[in-house]
Parts: sequence; structure tokens; C-alpha cells
Amino acid sequence: MHRSLFGLAVLASVLALPLAAHADTIDDFLLTGGGHTISYSYPATNTFPKLEFIYIGASATIDGIPGYPLGVGFNSNPSPFTTLQLYVPEAIFGYPMLQFQGPGLVSTILVPADPFDPFNPFDLETTFIPGTYPLIGVGVFPGQPEGPPVPYTLTITPQTATAATPEPSSLVLLATGVFGLLGFAAIRRSRMESTH
Repeated sequence: MHRSLFGLAVLASVLALPLAAHADTIDDFLLTGGGHTISYSYPATNTFPKLEFIYIGASATIDGIPGYPLGVGFNSNPSPFTTLQLYVPEAIFGYPMLQFQGPGLVSTILVPADPFDPFNPFDLETTFIPGTYPLIGVGVFPGQPEGPPVPYTLTITPQTATAATPEPSSLVLLATGVFGLLGFAAIRRSRMESTH
């Protein structure tokens, strides 16, 4: 009985080894131009309802000062028009929004909608493409003429953030070792009792 339990515990630990700590890929964004530097981080891959222009929220460091809320919009389709929009502090930039033209920043695939919607059965999975991009930015007040074009550079760099929780496989291996020691102690005790 003890041997079969020990065998099952070892088998469970082997099957659990692929369940290593989950790592989510995060991209760092660094945008420089017009005398300003904006940096923020966001998950590299995201799934959205099937939309062309997608809006997200991020916390940004602007000109070395952290903690600014930043609204980010990006085009999910290659387009010669707006590639990126940032909702920025007007007191710093003179405009509430910066609009950028340049190459596409994401690759996209269609994935089954979750939850399934018979009228829109697919979601859009977008993945930012790491690299350095030349962009042309303009300040925008809604309903008013755009500001003058300003050259910017956007750099997207991947980083890896590993989950802080222990890996399931390590916990299973620890449990296997404890059960093995307990089983060994029980067998040894029963042998000692039978000899006395």
C-alpha cells in the first residue's frame, strides 16, 4: 500500500514538472521627442473585442517623474494614418492628446471570442512588435487644428516578469519528499514492532 502511494506521488510530481512558474511577457515603451520622455509598461500580448483602434490605460513616467495616468490608443491594423494616440497631461505638453503617425506597432491574429458571441465569434489578439520606430507626433485639442509636427522615437523592449508565487512542481516535489519520509518512518516502525 505504501509503495503504491509513493509511486503515485512520484508520478504526480513528474506530471507537474511542466507547470513551472508562469511568466507574463511585459513590454517597456520609451517615447522621446519634443523635449519630453515618456516611459510606461504594458503586457506584450492582449486580447480585445474585434476593434480597429484599441484603448488601454497605463501608469507612466514623464520627464523622470513617475505616477502619471496615461491613456494609450493604438491601431490594430497597418495604416498610414494614426498609429498611436496618447492622452497626456495638458499642463506638460500643451495639449490633452498626442497623435502619432508611423509604421504599425502590433501584429494581430483572430482568436475565438471568449465568451462566445454568435454575432462576433472572434476576438483580436494583438502583440506589440519590439523595435525602434520613427514617429511624427502632433498635439491635438478635440475639434481644433492640430499642432505642428514633431519627430519622436518610440522604442519597444520586451522584459520578463516572473510570478512571485512558488512553482506548483516545487510544492509537489516537496510534498512527495515529505510523504516518502513519512512512509519510510512508518515501515521502519512496523518492522521494529514486529521484531520485539
